[in-house]
Amino acid sequence: MRWRVFLRAVSAIFQHWRRLSAVAIGGSVFLGSALAFVADTSAQPASPADLANWVDVRLHHTTDLSSARVTAQQGTLAVLLPDTETLPLRLSPNETLTLGHRPRDVFAAHDNATLYAGALHLAPARNATWTLKIPPGTSRTYAGRLHIRRDSSGLQLINRVPLSEYVASVVASEYGLDGGAGARAMAVAARTYALFSSTPSANNYDHVDGTASQVYKGRRAITEASRNAAQATRGEILTHDGTPIQAVYFSSSGGHTANNEDVWTGSDPLPYLRGKDDPYDRPSPKHRWTARVNRRALLQALSLQQGASVNGFLLGERTPSGRLRTIELLRADDTRPEIEAGTFRATVNARVDGTPLKSTWFDARREGDAYVFEGRGHGHGVGLNQWGAHTMATQGKSYREILSFYYPGTQIRSLDGVTTPPALAEDPPPEAPPSSRIGW
Repeated sequence: MRWRVFLRAVSAIFQHWRRLSAVAIGGSVFLGSALAFVADTSAQPASPADLANWVDVRLHHTTDLSSARVTAQQGTLAVLLPDTETLPLRLSPNETLTLGHRPRDVFAAHDNATLYAGALHLAPARNATWTLKIPPGTSRTYAGRLHIRRDSSGLQLINRVPLSEYVASVVASEYGLDGGAGARAMAVAARTYALFSSTPSANNYDHVDGTASQVYKGRRAITEASRNAAQATRGEILTHDGTPIQAVYFSSSGGHTANNEDVWTGSDPLPYLRGKDDPYDRPSPKHRWTARVNRRALLQALSLQQGASVNGFLLGERTPSGRLRTIELLRADDTRPEIEAGTFRATVNARVDGTPLKSTWFDARREGDAYVFEGRGHGHGVGLNQWGAHTMATQGKSYREILSFYYPGTQIRSLDGVTTPPALAEDPPPEAPPSSRIGW
């Protein structure tokens, strides 16, 4: 019986190779690795039950990737052909696979063997991890699978990671202030956000690994505190009327949180994202801030954004929380267009060194060849204030009390029995995405 299973596996491998656009094999290393993996039942990928709750995260989404290197860590790593899950190659611990692409497919090279296919999957054995290195030197370690595809920018790398692992990494990457109630509140918010925004799309993934979703830096980022926070709140999410909420968060409120519709123009008011006085922000080092920005650099940034020369700006309308809603630009052609304050801030931060504008809650004045900004808070101001959560935790508040304060009217529920969240009607405006929590 064992030999019949073995021969059927070998036959499946060769039949699948015939359907590939090209397979280049040098020597006997490739074939030997394939057969060794089929016979090695101890190195099978994790069972479906282990990945019952998982998230698909695109890695290095802002980089045009032409190549990458994957090294197996703490266990074996299988290379799978996605349509049949055939196993033509296995990496032992510390062995490395080089990934690349051609105009219509991707490839994986190991020693003198190279496999070409429309897409590939890498699956670690149970509890194994792998390290991803991106030229010129970025290196991170991950758990879960890696899906490799080709898109217009080059390689598309998608990590299918267990939800518990993802939440622990996000808490460490996004929060990192304490390991108590504040971290547990952050874990519930991160888990809820992951599920709320995980809607089917043509992208074939749920999130990216930066501030356009949630900052996710893989296994090495996880701390004991973030792991404990994820485990202590395992399966818990925030709901309103039985469905997961839009659990956005940010760094520091400056003393008052904001209504969601005042920050993201066109969004419907949400009852659990209401602006309110926030006395817990005072210990934040970003509660009040001052930034001095070179005038010429700022005006150049605005001119590039406008496609016309900008000579200055005027502060415009403010929201009830005190944050600016609009900025009026003074252009050389004597026009005075208004832009969203979020667009103004994003433009300056993207093109002027140091990302000086921590929020849209500021006053500004000119001093010689510089603009001086005096502001409050850090981030968009909607939802959970991380510094406020930290302060509440130090005052003995529970994570449930923290979440109730920043998301009023919500309930904590288990994932079991929760209604599937509705798809978002449309993406938030690009000038101030709700997923850009820290540093926006």
